[in-house]
Amino acid sequence: MGIKKYVTDFEYLDLSFKRQPYIPKLLKKPLDQMLPVAIRILGVALGFGRKTQQAVRLPECHMKLSDGTRLAMDVYLPKKVIKARSKCPTILVRMPYWKDNFNFIGYAYASYGFAVVIQDIRGTGHSEGMNFILIPDRQDGLETLKWITKQFWYDGKIGMSGASYFGLTQWCVSWDNDNLLTTICPAVSANSNMMRMHGGLNIHSLINAFKKILINVTIHRDSPRNDTFTNKHVDLLLDPSASFYNDKIDVNKPKLSHFEGLPIETIVKFIKRMFKLKELNLSKRNYEYFFVLLDRLLENIDINHEKMFGMLDLDVTKISQPVFMLAGWYDLFLEHTLKDYLEIKKNGKGIAKEHSRIMIGPFAHAAVGGKTNKLDNGLLNFLRGFIAKEWYMHWLMEKEYPEMKKPPIKYYVLGLDKWRYSYVWPPERSMYKDLYLHSKGKANTRDGDGRLSFKAPADESEDLYNFDPIDPVITKGGRNLEISKGALDQEDSEMRDDVLVYTSEPFDHGVEVTGDVKIVLYASSSAKDTDFMVKLVDVSPKGKAILILDAGIRARFRNGHDNPELIEPGEVVKYEFLVGNISTFFKPGHRIRVDITSSNFPRYDVNSNMGGEGKEGEFLIAEQKIYHNKKFPTHLILPIYI
Repeated sequence: MGIKKYVTDFEYLDLSFKRQPYIPKLLKKPLDQMLPVAIRILGVALGFGRKTQQAVRLPECHMKLSDGTRLAMDVYLPKKVIKARSKCPTILVRMPYWKDNFNFIGYAYASYGFAVVIQDIRGTGHSEGMNFILIPDRQDGLETLKWITKQFWYDGKIGMSGASYFGLTQWCVSWDNDNLLTTICPAVSANSNMMRMHGGLNIHSLINAFKKILINVTIHRDSPRNDTFTNKHVDLLLDPSASFYNDKIDVNKPKLSHFEGLPIETIVKFIKRMFKLKELNLSKRNYEYFFVLLDRLLENIDINHEKMFGMLDLDVTKISQPVFMLAGWYDLFLEHTLKDYLEIKKNGKGIAKEHSRIMIGPFAHAAVGGKTNKLDNGLLNFLRGFIAKEWYMHWLMEKEYPEMKKPPIKYYVLGLDKWRYSYVWPPERSMYKDLYLHSKGKANTRDGDGRLSFKAPADESEDLYNFDPIDPVITKGGRNLEISKGALDQEDSEMRDDVLVYTSEPFDHGVEVTGDVKIVLYASSSAKDTDFMVKLVDVSPKGKAILILDAGIRARFRNGHDNPELIEPGEVVKYEFLVGNISTFFKPGHRIRVDITSSNFPRYDVNSNMGGEGKEGEFLIAEQKIYHNKKFPTHLILPIYI
């Protein structure tokens, strides 16, 4: 105890703190002036055609919020709009990532006839105030929309654009906005709570990355050459003992749901009292209090709400504008984005329900992540979806958009390298089929005797492994933000004795899996609380094992987040959970593989196996058993596309 044990390193995690190459100040203006030329070339490459307008970037300006905070903005306008003082539709981008880094967005949209407003949100970049993890962004966003209505170019139509965090700022104003919004296009983002839908596991590396991002956008007025990070940040990524999970079963934390319906002023007072702060003024930057909130807020609140901070009151029935959502099969928001889309289609009203669309491509978060190396299927398609020029032309300029006549779900089939459309998800042609685990009791490592088949098991021996929290399986790929992401080879983890590996026979004709993959897992543990992890893997004829999906469950949350219950050591427990949504084709000669273990660090935090007992840093080595027999038939539920 007390001794750091790094079990991985930055290179293995594909982690870099370098943000951008150094650009001398003297070169920034010439490079900025060259952007319109680059945009013209990119527009042709993306199939948008040649630009129609000359774009002009106005000097930085500020708007004053009702609490006195001043937000910094850049405005881009078509030159002829400035010259004639005429009107045009507006695209608003509200972000924390230094607006000057995204001037290409301003030039791109303005060159096609739009006014563009790019704003540093409260407490970031050149804006005043204190960042408060999305909580003020609804009010700030609504006031920004009203500011736009008072500008000379305003023609009655406003769209919003942006990905990730500046997709979240769109969701913050998506409902009850006095019909000021005509459309929004949140890319790789969601209003559903990204900290939920993980089987009760803490998305450890993602929360760590989120905190690092907020630190950097808060303390740096302009984008730094290298990210600022702390020793604690490094320890949490490399040392599993720095984040052992061992909450008491009856821990009584304030609940996120308690904030629903409360005005910002009441929330601020509550948090001020909770952390015994002398003052909490969101109109002024206070680094001391900001770091306290960032370090302790997420850990000291029960994240029991289905929605994200800043949008707890979101009501899809009050979304009045169509939404275009861009998602990626390897993006960290994928499950949540898909959930949002399906919720709008089920419970939305009017044109929001009728015309909202989703596009799911071979993308990871801020990267191409699929099993294809074709640039056009990856990066260029992501940029087309992110810029969404035809969508904005349709809704803000009333231009024809042929895509609107097609089914609203456009998705990419990994392995087949083709796009498909569907009216429903999963597609009607997807039929569920059970794929069962088999072995003779020695499924440990990829060289073991674990098998998969569509035939149910009879009497078979269970498989056993020991889960040592101080020696976890290291994350390699998947739906991550800061660490390695996408479709990566799982060879390293599959050679470990604490990983059970089950593999099908090679397919003669190939199999397509499109829809929601689930698992029914029967397991026992010598611990009162533990974790189980599952990976779906595509194995090539040469033995390369490419990650398709990974997920897990924390034993105490097997009945849901709000019903924690420890398990009885040695008792066989049924776990049923979502492995993930996907569309992928296992080619002829390829095999389906399932890996089962009890850790995936640092993607998820590591369970100490202590069940809420013992001292900080203590852990137990747990004996885990996976059952696959007639009474306890562990199996995947696969949506087979026929």
